[in-house]
Amino acid sequence: MKKKLLFTVILSIAMSGYSQKRADFTKEQTNKSVTVTLQKPVTGGEVYQIPVIPNSSLPGTAKDELIAGGTIYDVQSNSLLANRFWLYDDGTAGAVWTMGLDNNISMPNRGTGYNYYDGMNWGTIPTERIETGYRCGWPSYAAFGENGEIVVSHIADGSFPDGGLIMNIRPQKGTGEWIQSYIPGPEAMGGTAITWPRMTTSGENHEIIHIIVPAADAYANQDVPLFYIKSDDGGETWTDWTILEQINSDYYSGFHADDYVWAESRGSTIAFTVSSPWHDWIVMKSTDNGDTWQKIIIWEHPYPMWDWDNTITTDTIWAPDYSADIAIGSDGMVHAVCGLTRVAHTEPGTSFTVWPFTDGIVYWNETMPPFTAENQHRALAYENLVEDETLIGYVVDTGTQLLPDFVTYPELGICTMPSIMVGSDDNTVYIAWSALAPGYDNGQTNFRHIFRRYSSNNGVAGSWSSIFDIDTEITHWLHECIYPVLAGDINYTSEGKEFHLIYFTDGFPGLYFLNNPTQNDPDDYTIYHYSEVIPGTGIEKNTEFFDVAQNVPNPANRTTVIKVKVSESSKLSLEVVNILGQQITFIDKGEVNRGMYDFKIDVSSFKSGIYFYIVKAGNSSVIKRMIVE
Repeated sequence: MKKKLLFTVILSIAMSGYSQKRADFTKEQTNKSVTVTLQKPVTGGEVYQIPVIPNSSLPGTAKDELIAGGTIYDVQSNSLLANRFWLYDDGTAGAVWTMGLDNNISMPNRGTGYNYYDGMNWGTIPTERIETGYRCGWPSYAAFGENGEIVVSHIADGSFPDGGLIMNIRPQKGTGEWIQSYIPGPEAMGGTAITWPRMTTSGENHEIIHIIVPAADAYANQDVPLFYIKSDDGGETWTDWTILEQINSDYYSGFHADDYVWAESRGSTIAFTVSSPWHDWIVMKSTDNGDTWQKIIIWEHPYPMWDWDNTITTDTIWAPDYSADIAIGSDGMVHAVCGLTRVAHTEPGTSFTVWPFTDGIVYWNETMPPFTAENQHRALAYENLVEDETLIGYVVDTGTQLLPDFVTYPELGICTMPSIMVGSDDNTVYIAWSALAPGYDNGQTNFRHIFRRYSSNNGVAGSWSSIFDIDTEITHWLHECIYPVLAGDINYTSEGKEFHLIYFTDGFPGLYFLNNPTQNDPDDYTIYHYSEVIPGTGIEKNTEFFDVAQNVPNPANRTTVIKVKVSESSKLSLEVVNILGQQITFIDKGEVNRGMYDFKIDVSSFKSGIYFYIVKAGNSSVIKRMIVE
């Protein structure tokens, strides 16, 4: 159970960079196995007594971060999580999440939390869902039409006999009333609910809507069949509900809730991945807006047509865990990632064995062959993965040993929840994930942080940057950081590429609604928005030669000061540019000696907006963003 603990943190590792080495685990940790029962999907009908916890006093943020929202309801997914954050071409963005803030035992007002980012700030933290009339959950969000937005969520209160979905559309993103409508479920299901949808849009103006969603009960010889529908006219009419031929009952006995997720579309190319320890890791790809489909097997499960009552493993299976993600590049190539686990199923029933200290984020793209081995049980074993090529994420060595135990999420391990994006105009691949952070703990278990890494050359081996912990600011020393969701594209600026992601934090590891059904103190989760500008060359900024502070104040309206510490004699200058790359100010201090220097900038004549300042010392440079009000 989560308890109010006396927090202890080792402050000596309050740095963002570590030696790029995988953490060492004790033999006891590596060999540790636990028996768990297959997690029953969360439909949202659980009832727990919830005290009143106001959501107005949200915590402060680290640098380069903003707060987008909050929630008490913390089960954001049964496994994969994505399709909830969209970055638009003009630098604005929208985000959604399952939000519950009520003190009623059944959270009747649970639904979609939504907020809009205008390029500088998020709107007022929402306290009401966007749906009206029904208890909802599991929203997906996308661009819609020329300048609009769309949200699709499921109904979790049994209001409709055919168990359909709720759709909300706004013609103008960020403003106006939501237009709500109902998408009926498949008639063939005879009233069986469809839940946990994933939605995306495609086409020149994102007018084509695509939805994948499973039925809650068995249908057509599948325990959990996955249906697909689309609308070519903005939701006015829909195709028939279809189980795609290559994933029907001839190939799979069923899927798990949230095993599947869409990539952000690239023109008429769309794709989704389906991943689990109990069936193939696959990609379904279409280059004609869903009219025809190609199935790609990334990893073939050693036991086809998995049956919990009859399938018994003869060896430990190295497999994708219950998390994965997918992206499409500017060239139409699919990229995918998953967390890594080891499992075994040695007797009939839904209990199985998992080795929780299995550690790794696995990467694949369409130029790579599928993961195979003579013994397919070990196709994803460490000896068959290549570091910085197919194994691109892990728990990083900080010189501090992990504590022996940790709080689990539904069947996930110590390095999991990966999110991936590929720029629409270049070949930059960016990946974020949640992993245990050695040294950051509450005395009983380590906290998780969000880590990121990127490749400037389409994921080619040797092109990956170092791993970076985005949560080393003091704000997050006592935070559990999970569920990273990258925006599906890059904000291209004059001097670099700006990546955006949202993620969730609270002060206690684990999920209240899964781990602590009898405890009456659920936590406030805060949704953070993190952004980072990486120079256009794809090279990490050099901070060893000199340090550049964030301008103060920021936002600025009269003057702002930037402090720079130089470690050796060099030429020192500062340039301010707008988002178009036009120079606004240039200050040249000439040759300077080792020491601390101030750049004072008069911004009183600047137009309100986002600017970038580039500080150069010798052959090194650092780029940071500032806001002028």
